[in-house]
Amino acid sequence: MLKRLFILQGVIVVGLLHACGTPESLKDFDSDSWKEDRYACGGKRGELVNDFEKIRKDLYGKKEYVLRNLLGKPDSEELLERSQRIYFYYVEPGGQCSDRSKLSEANRVEVRINSLGKVSEVTYHEPINAAKPE
Repeated sequence: MLKRLFILQGVIVVGLLHACGTPESLKDFDSDSWKEDRYACGGKRGELVNDFEKIRKDLYGKKEYVLRNLLGKPDSEELLERSQRIYFYYVEPGGQCSDRSKLSEANRVEVRINSLGKVSEVTYHEPINAAKPE
């Protein structure tokens, strides 16, 4: 009986650890390079825009922790009514590189998180000329 309990606990722990990871559909994205280029001041995020565009629609409906595992801490965020939030991730250098306390006019990805903690919208501050996914 005790042995079965330990096996069950092990299965639950492995399942929980797997659930907190990144879904397979998002694994091809270079998440580490994106996270290293905070505020897009190094120019790496700009190079990743086409890759991001390929996974952008896969983010819809994903939980907030999946988004944060993939893209890291947002460069800025806006709190809305009814527990909604918008996360901002810059994709090009701009005024945010010298003054991080204000939103700059540099292009950025804007991710809306609904009151259930799920991604409900992923847009750009300005339209972007990214390659359309196949």
